[in-house]
Amino acid sequence: MVRQPGSLCLGMMMVLVAACPRVCAQQADAPSSSVGVDDSDGSADSIARPPATKKHQWPAPEGEVSVMGMVPDGDYRLFGATVRCHAWTIGAEYDRRIGHILWARFDWVAEVIPFMILSQPKVANFWGGGMTPEQELVPGISISPIGMRFLYRDGKKIRPFFMGKLGAAAFTKKALSQNATYANFNIQAAFGVQYALNDRYDLRVEPFQFFHISNGYLAPSNPGMDQIGWRIGFTYHLKNGRW
Repeated sequence: MVRQPGSLCLGMMMVLVAACPRVCAQQADAPSSSVGVDDSDGSADSIARPPATKKHQWPAPEGEVSVMGMVPDGDYRLFGATVRCHAWTIGAEYDRRIGHILWARFDWVAEVIPFMILSQPKVANFWGGGMTPEQELVPGISISPIGMRFLYRDGKKIRPFFMGKLGAAAFTKKALSQNATYANFNIQAAFGVQYALNDRYDLRVEPFQFFHISNGYLAPSNPGMDQIGWRIGFTYHLKNGRW
């Protein structure tokens, strides 16, 4: 029997319509080759390039409190005339940010030294020279309300600085000479570095500390003492100027 062309075409169309859903389903299930290449490239980049970590930002506080101890390294005759005179100190210093000058942070500085020990000749002449080999220890205190500090690289882990302070010192005995005074002027200058331990504490080291004591001729005898020493201590950062 010979089939009509119309019935043949109708049969072919029915076969195509029945097969199309199966082909589409197979194509949907099969992964795309372009997507696979992109995924492989992405995984390779993630292995070769680890995620970048954000660099830690060290704080730049408005105020700091430092507890420092000074050890003498020798006495020199820059402005003073004494020999065999040395001082050991433990004190607290407050640094308050004012602004920026000469590419540095500019701070107002004040210091209180409640513990100071002065070693001087037990018997001294008019200008503080030792008459005997014996030494004596004289306790004292010092207050320096006028000071300034230039601190560089503020907000970094390592911050160098230099500073100067002016104040007064008082002793339980006439200092440097029996013809001198109990009260004296105290001048300090230092160079140092602060190293951040964490967000609140720093290690502070001053390898050079100039320490001067004299009475400014409040008495006829003004021997004066010039000392070179070094200081070490810790710094605590205040939050918004508060504890």
